[in-house]
Amino acid sequence: MLFLVISGCYSLNTVEDINKYVSYINNRVDTAERIKEFETPNSDRKSFGKTVVTELHNNQSDVVRQIVEIDLKQLSAEYKFYYEYGNLVYCEITESELDNESAEKLIQSDDIYYFKDGKSIKSISKINKSTDENRALILSKFYFIDNL
Repeated sequence: MLFLVISGCYSLNTVEDINKYVSYINNRVDTAERIKEFETPNSDRKSFGKTVVTELHNNQSDVVRQIVEIDLKQLSAEYKFYYEYGNLVYCEITESELDNESAEKLIQSDDIYYFKDGKSIKSISKINKSTDENRALILSKFYFIDNL
C-alpha cells in the first residue's frame, strides 16, 4: 500500500525504482490475469506452434504486465513487458533458435531493458548476441496494441 502512495508521487526514475516496481507487480494479489492463446504457423506453413499472451490488469483494468510465450518448431521466445500508466518501463527478451546439428534450442538473445519516458536508460545482455531497445519497444507496442 505504501508503494502505491510513493509511486503516485513520482515516476520511476532509476533502475532501482523500476526493479522495485517489477517486484511489486509480481507480488500483487489484487490483479486480474487474462490469457489468450493463438495457433501460430511454423516456417513450413504446414504445422502450427502456439503463442500465449498473459496479461495482468490492475483494478482500473490497465495492463501492468504482459508475458508473451511463443513456441514454434524453429524458434521459441519469451517476452516480458511491464507498464506503468501505459508506458513501458521494463522488458525482458529471451529467444532461442533450433540448432539443426544438435536438434536443441539454443538461446540467441537474453536481454533486459529499462525505460523512462520511452527511452532506454539501461540495458543488460546476458549473452553477446543481443537485440536492441528499439526492437524491445516495437515488440511491446505490437503485443500491447494487438491484444487490446
